Amino acid sequence: MVARRGDDSRRRWHTPVVPDDALPEPFLADARALEDAYLTTDDPIRGSGFGGGPERWRAERSPILEAIDDDGAFLDVGCANGFLLECLVAWAAERGISLEPHGVDLGARLVAAARERLPRHATNLHVGNAWDWSPPRRYRYVYLLADLVPPDVLDRHLTRMMAAFVEPGGRLILGDYGSRSRGIEPRDVAAILSQQWTVIGTSEGGDPRVTRFAWVDRSVG
Repeated sequence: MVARRGDDSRRRWHTPVVPDDALPEPFLADARALEDAYLTTDDPIRGSGFGGGPERWRAERSPILEAIDDDGAFLDVGCANGFLLECLVAWAAERGISLEPHGVDLGARLVAAARERLPRHATNLHVGNAWDWSPPRRYRYVYLLADLVPPDVLDRHLTRMMAAFVEPGGRLILGDYGSRSRGIEPRDVAAILSQQWTVIGTSEGGDPRVTRFAWVDRSVG
């Protein structure tokens, strides 16, 4: 992990309006198709879009926890079947950290599966398109992938995430997954975030590297 301290005092925070433009329909259609693919298996790892088995799953996803330094509410944007949330809660507990799981996903059937997986937190799991979803609260940690929206609107989406989803003093975590089997490197998510904020830390997972994560903080004021 590489970390450096900083703050976002150079930015002014405001409550943004919900976008008045929609994501392209082909992009949304591809996202909906993922729901069908994820629900064809009873294996929660494969149902999360990962085919590398439990050891690689943990090695390539647990570095998200390098961004977690205390207890708090954790929102997984694009939570799918809730298995990643379940794992992060358990892995954080091993470190003495208590995470309260929250999630949102476009797929209603995936959210239903997540609610079955996390019945104590079912009311924290929502059906919605994160592009224009209005969260019921703000969160200590907000995690999303860089491919959640088309590349040309990612910066705008991140700005809205920070302003509308992250609580003051909270943290926005951006991730990207490559592919070992296809030889695809994960994107430099720190470079993406650094266009707007001071990057607080980074982590990566896999051997060779196949996942990358970076995070920025929202100021308290």
